[in-house]
Amino acid sequence: MSVTGADTGSGLRSDLVDVADLPLDDLDDLPDTVLGELLRRLVADAVTPGAEPVAAFQSAL
Repeated sequence: MSVTGADTGSGLRSDLVDVADLPLDDLDDLPDTVLGELLRRLVADAVTPGAEPVAAFQSAL
């Protein structure tokens, strides 16, 4: 898992988290950080029917 400053195939640098190679079985072994909790929640929400959707944006309008 690459977290910061990863080189992309196009030569651009990115600060996005690349979890493409992270096996789902290893999620429980991640430390109790914001990233670890977020990944566990996203997987749980995806595999649990009826789970509340994750909101990425909330407007006060």
